[in-house]
This record gives sequence, C-alpha cells and structure tokens, in this order.
Amino acid sequence: MVSITEVDEYHSGLRGGLYYYVVDGNKLIHISKYAFSKRKIREVVTYYIDFEKIRDKTIIKVVSTNEGPLDFIWEFKAEDLLLKRDERRAMLQPFTVLNNYELTYLGPKERHFIIYEWDRYYRPMLRYIKKEIFEKKGYLYTSSLLHIHLKNDLSYPISFLIPYSERARLMSLNSLTKMIHQIWIIIKILREFTSEPLSLTFRQSSDSPLIILGDYAVWYEFDLNPHTMFRGYLWRNDISSELAEIYKRAKTIINESKLDPIPLRPDIVFTYAKSVEEFMIRPLIKLIIECKNLDYITWAEEVEKQIKPYAKIFRPEHMLVASLKPVPQYLKKELLKENIEIIDNVYPGGSGDEELVQYVSQLLK
Repeated sequence: MVSITEVDEYHSGLRGGLYYYVVDGNKLIHISKYAFSKRKIREVVTYYIDFEKIRDKTIIKVVSTNEGPLDFIWEFKAEDLLLKRDERRAMLQPFTVLNNYELTYLGPKERHFIIYEWDRYYRPMLRYIKKEIFEKKGYLYTSSLLHIHLKNDLSYPISFLIPYSERARLMSLNSLTKMIHQIWIIIKILREFTSEPLSLTFRQSSDSPLIILGDYAVWYEFDLNPHTMFRGYLWRNDISSELAEIYKRAKTIINESKLDPIPLRPDIVFTYAKSVEEFMIRPLIKLIIECKNLDYITWAEEVEKQIKPYAKIFRPEHMLVASLKPVPQYLKKELLKENIEIIDNVYPGGSGDEELVQYVSQLLK
C-alpha cells in the first residue's frame, strides 16, 4: 500500500527559500529525488512522495528569510513530515552538521570549485577575517549569508544548498565569494596600520565611511549613483557643483562610448573627506581599489566598461585592480599607461598578498 506525503518547498534562492534533504549514509539527497510527481505555482513547489521510500530516514530542513539564511538548520525523522510543521520534533543544529554530508546534485564544475577554490582561497580568507575581527574582540556587520560562513567553517558554501538551479547557485556563490575577497583585502590593509579591535559595518550606499585611517576615510562599495548614494542623500539635499562635475564626466563617457549604464560603485575607496558633507564639497579620491576574484576571462569586458571609466570619471590619484587570479602581462602594461595598476594573485599566501599591502601602505604614508 502506497502512503503519499506532500512536501512544500519555496524556491526563492537563499532569500525566502525553504528546502528539504534526506540523509542517506554520508549523502544529502534533495527531497525531489523521492518524488513521483510535483506541482509548481510560482515559487511554491509541492512534491508528492511515496513515504515508504524515506521511512526511518533523517530529514534536514534549510530555511531563509528575505534577509538571507537562518544561521541554523532543522533535523528530524521522516515520520514527522506526516505531522503539521509546528508539531514536528525537530532539533536545531549548527550548519557544521552539513560538513558530514556530500551534496549529490552538484555538477563537475561545482565539485571542482570546492576542492580547488573554496578550500584554497575562501576558507583561509574566512579564517583570517574571523581571527582578526572576532578573536580580537572586534565587530563586523555584513550579510547573513557571509555571517554564517564566518560563524561556521564549512566544507562547501551554503550557496550550494539551493537545490533546484545551478544558475541560482552560481549567482549566490558569485555574490558570496566577491564579498569574502573584498572584506579580506580591506582587513589585510587595515591590519598594516592598526592592531586595535576593528568595528566594521559593510553596507552598500553607506552614509558613513567604513573607518577613518589617518588622513583618509575608507569606504566599502562607494556608491555615487544619484538615486541610492549615501543612503538617499540627494533625495534630501541639492547636488553640489563639485559632484556635478563627476556626473558631467560620466555623461560625456556615456555619449562617447555608448556605455549605458556607467557603473558608479567602486569596491574600495580612500577619500580625503571624512564625511558625506565633506565629500560633497571636496570629492577628491586618493585611491580606488577594484577587486576581481574570478578568472580574467570572465571580467575582461569590464576593462573598457568599468575600470577605465572609473579612472576617467572619479579621477583618483591612484587606481588599482586587485585580482585573485593571474592577469595577462599585456593588460598590466596597457593599463599602466593610463595610470591604472594591477596586482594579481591576491589571496592568502599568493604572490600579490603582501605586495598589495605594501602598495597601499606606501601610498598612505
């Protein structure tokens, strides 16, 4: 006799998603593999399952809100799927429980990433951030997705827990790894100047700098898009003539190169101004660092569409591209002619690790 169980999931990435997995030995198998049919209405997917196929097995439930993933998972016996959600005898578990299991639906590229990039680059970066912030009594505000990886040393990124789409996993992963690389670079630089506890808030379009470093303010994802800059500053204030010149240059580049839109959000910016109000009057930039953590071939087009326009629009005294991966020598020479420098192999233990720190240190002395 077949006993049919209905299981509802919400396929919304890691912002509002809800997913079920079945533990089978050392494998974590998505619930869809046990379904004989399914129904989808927008983001809600209902799986129809022969309960006998999962009887006595352990279920793992992963939940996220609009803000991102919750920093724990639920674990319960498959028999509790027959109960209402509030009646299930679920135990809260840390994400590190998932280190015990292999995800069965990952493709070859994703498995390659875990071995050759996650373990080599990103886990060491996360450990460094954790050591330099939390173990030294500091504070760090960031996305819940990154916070979970700082709290737990995970054997694979939780972006891979999006079970229904390789594309969705890749989008989440790119966002996560970009942020890890950016924050690691910032903390590496800051540690060259101070051993004091660091309290850092990583937020796009912030109306205050990340930190004041001597004569400069350091900004993360420095946003000068008029409708979002400085948490809506231009919705409440008139534009200054000095800032208007920056937008005038942006408009000129759009007309000349037919690039639309022009990005106006450099990754890391060092300004002379130490507040929004000061910057509106004196929008002078000492240094822009644009971080690239993917293979050069994936961002090659951004040389003309982003990197060179940044130098022309913002006119920083110095501009640097910090690349995790190797960059062709011809490109380094080409950009150097336009006063844009590249340091590659910027990762823990890479040849560009200390080179980057020394470069910034010399500039800011």
